[in-house]
Amino acid sequence: MKNKEVKKEPIIFIGFMGTGKTTLGKYIAEKEGKSFIDLDQLIELRTHQTIPEIFELKGESGFRKLETQYLQEAINEYDIISTGGGVIESPDSMEILSHYKFIIWLDASIQLIYDRIKNDSNRPNAANKAFDELKRLYLSRVSRYNEIAFSRMDTDNDLSLLHQNLMNIIIANDQYWRE
Repeated sequence: MKNKEVKKEPIIFIGFMGTGKTTLGKYIAEKEGKSFIDLDQLIELRTHQTIPEIFELKGESGFRKLETQYLQEAINEYDIISTGGGVIESPDSMEILSHYKFIIWLDASIQLIYDRIKNDSNRPNAANKAFDELKRLYLSRVSRYNEIAFSRMDTDNDLSLLHQNLMNIIIANDQYWRE
């Protein structure tokens, strides 16, 4: 009898908007030959609507329901997943995430985050927010990122160094992740 191939644990990036989840996810997927998806892009692809359109039509709660639905789909299909910054706002998404090991919290200084996203019109929760408002939103989420994360990484570093550090964490904890 042949051994059934076991799906490897995905790497799931969480963290506030602008911390580099998509950038690092794409980079690592390319270097490791793994599949990658940005959860917000998957939602846009499946719903044929932009994130701001979904927020406008369904509100944040409607968006969070879609996010939870497509989070499970992404976990079933991809090796590396970049979530939206507010994925931890949904108890249902937190429940899904709690079943996976490699939840990596990407973080950066609030000033760097603000500088990266202040003019990004595709982020409904950041649009037209002053620095202090964005900082309050960030601080309201930190404890949940910390609660669910396997490890935290500061993304103020070079991509190749972040890749190396992440692979060291993964390989030390799961000898089968790399083929």
